[in-house]
Amino acid sequence: MSDDASDQTASSRPSAWQITRLICCAVVALSVLSCVAMAVYRSDGLTQVTVVALNPEAEPRDHILPLIKRHEALPDYRLVVHHSSGLTTNLGTKPNTSAADGLTWTLNEPVPVCEIVGLRLQEQDKLVSDAITEVQVVSTSAESDGYAFQFQTQRSASVGVQSFFRTPIGMAISAAFFLAVLLMIASALCV
Repeated sequence: MSDDASDQTASSRPSAWQITRLICCAVVALSVLSCVAMAVYRSDGLTQVTVVALNPEAEPRDHILPLIKRHEALPDYRLVVHHSSGLTTNLGTKPNTSAADGLTWTLNEPVPVCEIVGLRLQEQDKLVSDAITEVQVVSTSAESDGYAFQFQTQRSASVGVQSFFRTPIGMAISAAFFLAVLLMIASALCV
């Protein structure tokens, strides 16, 4: 075999940098596609919760303390969101209000439904705050311990993307994307 034939065979094979560049391009493309798919899946955000007492006579009352309160007051309802990360979000308290006609809490920012472990309705008291009931957001409504919950959700691209990149797979894809871009830049400079 002549030297020219062996040179042509060697030059027709892609270099290691070209193969690396192709692999990096594939990683970037797969990262973007999986990011978009997971973000769409995780894009439902809870925006509003309405709670209705099904039996107003069974609503808890504030404790009677001598010389402080002369009558039983309506409950002070507080709603707390428990996240899968262990964080909690207090949605606020509705003091001295009956839930018979419905109480509505509106969230400042949508919370991804897939990250919500549960919603806890509490009767906030100066002495002891009692948990009344806790529900999970698995549909547009739930009922527990004499209370009906209505959930309002909204699809949002930003909620989905932020939720996705907080997951372990989202962090891994971010790191892979970053490394792939660095290797693509390095291969472009070396060729």
